[in-house]
Amino acid sequence: MTKRIKLTWALLVNCASLFALASIVSAQDPIRVESNQVLVPAVVFDKRLYTQLQSDTSFSGPSVQDPHLRDAIAVRSLVAKDFHLFEDGMEQRIQSVTLERPAFSIARDNLGNHFEITGSGGGRWADPDQPKTAVNDWLLLPRYVISYVPPPSLEGSCHQIKVKTSSHNLFVWSRSEYCNIPHSASDPLKGTEFGKQMEDALASAETSKIDLTVQAVPFYTSAGAARVYVKFEFPWKSLEYEVKDGTLHASIGALLMVYDKDGTLAARFSDFACCDNDTGSKPTAKPQASRGHSVQDTSQIPNRYETQFDLLPGEYQIRAILSDGVKFGRQQVPLTVQSFEWNQLALSEVALSRRIRKAPAESPAGSARMSEGYLPLVSKGIEITPAADTCFKKEELLYTYFEVYKPELAAKSAIAIEAHLRVVDANTGSVRMNLQAVNVAPYVKAGSSVIPIARGISLKNLSKGAYRLEVRASDSTGKSTPWRTANFTIE
Repeated sequence: MTKRIKLTWALLVNCASLFALASIVSAQDPIRVESNQVLVPAVVFDKRLYTQLQSDTSFSGPSVQDPHLRDAIAVRSLVAKDFHLFEDGMEQRIQSVTLERPAFSIARDNLGNHFEITGSGGGRWADPDQPKTAVNDWLLLPRYVISYVPPPSLEGSCHQIKVKTSSHNLFVWSRSEYCNIPHSASDPLKGTEFGKQMEDALASAETSKIDLTVQAVPFYTSAGAARVYVKFEFPWKSLEYEVKDGTLHASIGALLMVYDKDGTLAARFSDFACCDNDTGSKPTAKPQASRGHSVQDTSQIPNRYETQFDLLPGEYQIRAILSDGVKFGRQQVPLTVQSFEWNQLALSEVALSRRIRKAPAESPAGSARMSEGYLPLVSKGIEITPAADTCFKKEELLYTYFEVYKPELAAKSAIAIEAHLRVVDANTGSVRMNLQAVNVAPYVKAGSSVIPIARGISLKNLSKGAYRLEVRASDSTGKSTPWRTANFTIE
């Protein structure tokens, strides 16, 4: 078996309120090779306070919620001249140092609270929900990104990194190794041992051991391209990990290979969730599926993943794999990206969801772009997270998201547009619910031809079985789009 990607950290994780301190650091982007630069993420602590955190239990509990204490834990005021960076023992000239927001965040939605991180490939990994009453004042630590031009080396060679500061009163937490493999921002695992391991598993005849569900829905950005939204869902308890002596060992990543109808590779994307955060020491035991750990111990084991990428119109097959470094889940999803003209009324495909939340208000567009690879789906300030598993319960609300594309002429005239939704029995074709037409005017965004619409549908009057949600847009001149459909079941 190929060598596993490894993680190690050491903090006082017996104190539940401090576990997130370790988790946030591990969520940093990996060391990256971009063009002729190496980018090294690092968090800097006050050494005295760091030592106290490891030995003084008085820092547990409510005191951690003190904003003054949170500000003191991580140092935020350093500049390039305050750092020293060594590659293979030789000090390097630092080009720049920037302070970036944490890759880690806390999400609160209609189903509870959960951790989210931006993966190294720009997608969004989410952890299992916790009760809304659970403690959620975790520490979110910003990180420095230190860039330098490395000395010449062979492609594929690996190098040891050490980051220090000029002050003896500070402690630096940074990754300890990088390999000279230039990566695309959307494919950071290409060329790595973990990435090759997933490629081999994707092409093998070996049976999947992780139950993986995948959904792909295109939304259009222009007449010549679409942004495809992809969602993974999987049971986190089936993933291999180990918590030993306060250290979490895990390797969780995703790979998507997109092939056109001729079997030619059209695109590939990868992402890494956890837990490539070397601090010098290596795990001594092979990770195993662990049981009996607290929520805090396993708070960084995800159970779903979302990403987006652009594709030209055409017929494709997405081959997706999720791996924990030992086992994998594999799925193939057909995808058709249709072309359309912006001078005509048009409608996107339809996404189904059970999860919604208020979009961050600080974003000018009403939603926070977590990275260049992921832009949330937002309608009237509400973010919709599409579901890969579309089996719903009668007591659930089914949420749907779709986009109406109005012709530019309609923006300068009094042409009214409506969206029509109905639920059809998938076996008989009979209409079971014919919902009231939706006036799209309240959903229009100034200066945009894209009208994002999110709606909730009660399922309580439907019996168990297979159904199809159908959506169509029409305008006051009599023009209509074809029906778009999304299948779901009620258990």
